Amino acid sequence: MSFGAALKQAREAQGVTLHDVAQKTKIRLDYLRALEEGNVAALPERTFARSYLQRYARELGVDPAPLLSDFDRSMPQAADFGPASRQPTSNPGARVAAPAPAAHRGLNPLWLVAGVLLLGGAIYGVNTLINRPETAATPVTEPAPVTETPTPEETPAPQSVNLSVSSVPAGARVYLDNRELGVTPLQSFPVDARATAELRVELSGRAPLRTGIALTRGRNLRVNLATSGQGASTITDLARPAATAVTPPAATPAGTPAASEPATPAAPRSPVSVTFSGAAWTRVTDASGRVLYEGTPPAGSAKGFPAGVLIRTGNAGAVKVSVNGGPATPMGAAGQVLSRRY
Repeated sequence: MSFGAALKQAREAQGVTLHDVAQKTKIRLDYLRALEEGNVAALPERTFARSYLQRYARELGVDPAPLLSDFDRSMPQAADFGPASRQPTSNPGARVAAPAPAAHRGLNPLWLVAGVLLLGGAIYGVNTLINRPETAATPVTEPAPVTETPTPEETPAPQSVNLSVSSVPAGARVYLDNRELGVTPLQSFPVDARATAELRVELSGRAPLRTGIALTRGRNLRVNLATSGQGASTITDLARPAATAVTPPAATPAGTPAASEPATPAAPRSPVSVTFSGAAWTRVTDASGRVLYEGTPPAGSAKGFPAGVLIRTGNAGAVKVSVNGGPATPMGAAGQVLSRRY
């Protein structure tokens, strides 16, 4: 099995996505995809690519040694082409004959020509120095001061900030400066800080959003994707919510009993309704494998999904599922990691 196939098989067996690995290892998503596909042409230079492969394997708990050996066969080091004098002779034991004495060698005519040319050049140079006219002394100009430029090793690395993007509906693809980051909800994705960047959020059947944002600090953005042909999509910075008016509760008439418990939120009218009675990490994907939701919703919340979804959770006892208006039943026992399709 190639190193790419081994990485992909280990990742899928653990039920994690490339986006999960990118967040934990801080390796770019396109480099992780190139490693799994064995596409060495899309990887950076060999030293960095081997480091990314080793870090990826250790994150999955896989021994990196055999993977690195297969990688070295796919992306070998450049051959060392030394001078021809380093090549061994065809007969290492043969003795090299000593050059013949000068007395037995004939005088090479080329040496005579070279000697005549050298002598003529020397005579011409001496004559030029003697007969050249005197000129005024040329003032000496001091060289301009040299400004030291820091080497790449001394240049500080760009600061990293966290970018979170959610969308309504979820499952939209997020691009930053034409680089794909993943699908919404995107939680605390590390990106290089910069004054301006282009954010693009796209989902089939919805009006795409394309806007410039500042990444001088961490951002938590929510995008409302309008239906195609029915308006423009909008974006909200959740770190700076708009002021909301607070309405005081109405007075309760005398003799009217107060409600003992708050009303339970109604589940969305969808073929598959999911309610959460406690903290439970959950990921929902449709029949094509597209992520519709991923995160840890607050206790008491409810979500709706189309039929045929695959639900994976880390606390099956806190996740109740109702299909087509039927009774809501827990997926499994408390603390159980489970995947089921509805």
